[in-house]
Amino acid sequence: MIYLSRYTKTKPQHAAPLIVADIKTLLKPLPTHYSRGEYSVPVTTTAEPLTDEYRRFWRYHGHYTLEFTKALMQSLPQDVKFVSYDHLNNKLTLIKL
Repeated sequence: MIYLSRYTKTKPQHAAPLIVADIKTLLKPLPTHYSRGEYSVPVTTTAEPLTDEYRRFWRYHGHYTLEFTKALMQSLPQDVKFVSYDHLNNKLTLIKL
């Protein structure tokens, strides 16, 4: 079998801006009381449990990982740097500058 470069290249991924905006409205603000250093923060929602917004937030978390991570990155304050997001454990690792 011959592998041609046009068949082996991966397509660039694009996040859906409407989903990113909706996730940003559902995110609970990240704590700002930390001093300098690296922190691991759980990601939660402001929606009440068992509501449509709550279910939508966790559906986005499970099915739209790229959009979820992009919304997290866009909601960070200026003095915080994104390190990683552990999707399975729902932990966001940050560095406060």
